[in-house]
Amino acid sequence: MRWALEHCLGAVEQDPEPVAYEGARAREVEGRYANDAMNLDIADDGARLTPAVGIKPEIREAADVDMPADHPPAAIGFLSATGDEYVITEGGLKGQRGLFHRDAQGTVVGVDLAGRLFARAAVTS
Repeated sequence: MRWALEHCLGAVEQDPEPVAYEGARAREVEGRYANDAMNLDIADDGARLTPAVGIKPEIREAADVDMPADHPPAAIGFLSATGDEYVITEGGLKGQRGLFHRDAQGTVVGVDLAGRLFARAAVTS
C-alpha cells in the first residue's frame, strides 16, 4: 500500500514515532496474554517493552502440518503519553499497531495485536 501511495499519488507515509519509554506504564502492561491458540509475552527490561508471540505448545504438538515459526521479541512503544495505542518498532511485525484494553477500574486486561485479541493471563505463584 505504501508503494502505491508513493508511486501513484506522491504521498509518502511516515512511520509513527512512539513516545519515550516510561517505567510505570511499562509495568502496567508487562506480563502474559493469551487467546485460544497463541501466547503473547510482554517483557519490560527497564528501557523498552518487548512482546514475543508464539503458538501454544499444545496447539503446535497437535498440528498435522508444520506451523509457522514464533515471532521473537521485538520492541514496541506507546504512540502517546496517555493513550493505550502502541506500535511495533522492529522485527517481522514492524509497523503493526495495537491497543491495550482496560476494565472499568483502569487495569489492563487485554491487548489487540494484528486484529487478534489476547486476554491477560492469570498470575500464578
